[in-house]
Parts: sequence; structure tokens; C-alpha cells
Amino acid sequence: MTDAHGAEVIDAHVHVRDPRRLRYDWLAGSALDRPRLPGDIDDAGGAVTRWVFVEADAAPESAFEEARRAEEPAWPGPAATVVAADLEAPDAGERIERVAGLPLVRGIRHLRQDLPGERLAAPALRRGLAAVARAGLVLDACVRRTRLDGLDRPLGDVHESVTVLDRLDKPPVDEGLGSDAGRARPTGLRRPARHERLVVKLSGLLAEARDAATLRGRGPDLPRAALDLSGPERCLPGSDRPVSTGAGGRTTTAAWIALVPEVVGPTDRPRGAAGTAREVHRITD
Repeated sequence: MTDAHGAEVIDAHVHVRDPRRLRYDWLAGSALDRPRLPGDIDDAGGAVTRWVFVEADAAPESAFEEARRAEEPAWPGPAATVVAADLEAPDAGERIERVAGLPLVRGIRHLRQDLPGERLAAPALRRGLAAVARAGLVLDACVRRTRLDGLDRPLGDVHESVTVLDRLDKPPVDEGLGSDAGRARPTGLRRPARHERLVVKLSGLLAEARDAATLRGRGPDLPRAALDLSGPERCLPGSDRPVSTGAGGRTTTAAWIALVPEVVGPTDRPRGAAGTAREVHRITD
């Protein structure tokens, strides 16, 4: 199926989780502490053609099982998977090599958003990033906007591999581009954006907004600023379902998926809505 503009849409950031079988410490006691299986993932009213599974921060000992289950018939649907690996672990290379053997694995994600920026350049992490590159996998980088400088050196070290910047670098949605934080954002993005193999994922903005109305009002400006720096050929859409869509998942997902092609524009719509995702995640069907 296609969106309202007739463009194929690949949602490059969808979480599936089953707390009955795997441990997710961050869910404990929250309203989100329930299974979210592929059958619960709506297609935004038919707009989403394919989707990419992104690890849901299961406990470290569950990481490989989560990656394996994402490819089982019980979890049908993903066109590709981005799985978890601790890039600073002494055996990071072995862990990455193990998951790289699974048929749908295209990328690795190790959440870095709450670490100091200097940790991004730590020797252990750089060895893990080199292992990701050797395995021919994409790195999904979830880094807060205030720590983007720390991403610059690792990107230079693994220049031959693709890095996907999650959630548009977690921009200041509530404050908007006219705020001090908003005006500083393009400067922070400029250094990592000069790396030609950095791709920006247009995802997760609802989680950074106080409500859906704020996102509707200020949302379009934020991806446009990223597009100005990287171009549509280095952007791909992701809903961050169900984390960023909450109880109104169908409505907010459909609104976000509709927004992305609008921001990209008619000429680059096929590339921005699906073409980049197909290339980055090697989706061929």
C-alpha cells in the first residue's frame, strides 16, 4: 500500500516487545509494561508498506533472544531488524558476529543517550564500532543533541559504514526552532552531518513534545532543518511506535507518516519515504 501521495512508505523504527518472555527493566511498573506484538502494530490506515524492527532495550542477557525472536514466525512482519549489542563489552566483536548471522539483522543499536559525550570516543566503544563496520552492519545512534560533538570522531573512525542518527537527535520540540536551544540545533548537527554516510531518522518527536498539538504546530520545522543539512537522500521516516505514539497510536502514527512525505516534498518523496530505508537496510522485496 502507499500513502495519500501514492508513495511507498517504510517505517524504519518500530518496537515489538513481550515482557512475558523477555526482561525489560525500563518497563517495570509503567503503563507500557505489556506485550506489543506484530499483530498490535497498525499500518497507519494503510500508509505503511513495510517496517523495521528496532530493539526495545531488553535486559542485556535477553539481547540475543530478542534478536532471534524478531525473526520467528511468532513475530511476523519486519523487513529488517536493528538489534541490541553492548559495544563496550570485552566480547563485543563476538556478540556482533553472532547476531550478524541472523537473516534479517541489518543494524546494531546500543543506547548512548544518557552517557557523557566523551564516552562516545572511548577506546572500548570505538572497538565496538569497528566490529559493527567489519560485520557490514548499520549503527543506530541514539544521542541527545547536547552530545552530538562526541559523535564526530567515531563517525570519522568508521567512515565506511552507515550511521543512523535516531530521533532527529532528540530536538527541542516544545521550545521550537525560535528558542535558544532551537537556534543552536543546526550548529550541533552540522559537524556530524558532514559525514556523508550519516543518515538522519525522522522519528520519535512525539516523545519530545508535551502533546500532539505541539508536535503538529512545530513538528514540520524540525525535520526540514535536518533535511537542509543532509538532504532527503540521507533521511528516512520512523514512527517509534508504540513508545512515541501512546494511547492514540493509530492517529498519531498516521499523522507522522503523512507529515514526512509532505516535508520531503514531491520530487524527493519516493526517496525520502522509502528509498533511503530500502538502501540503508538492504530491503529488496
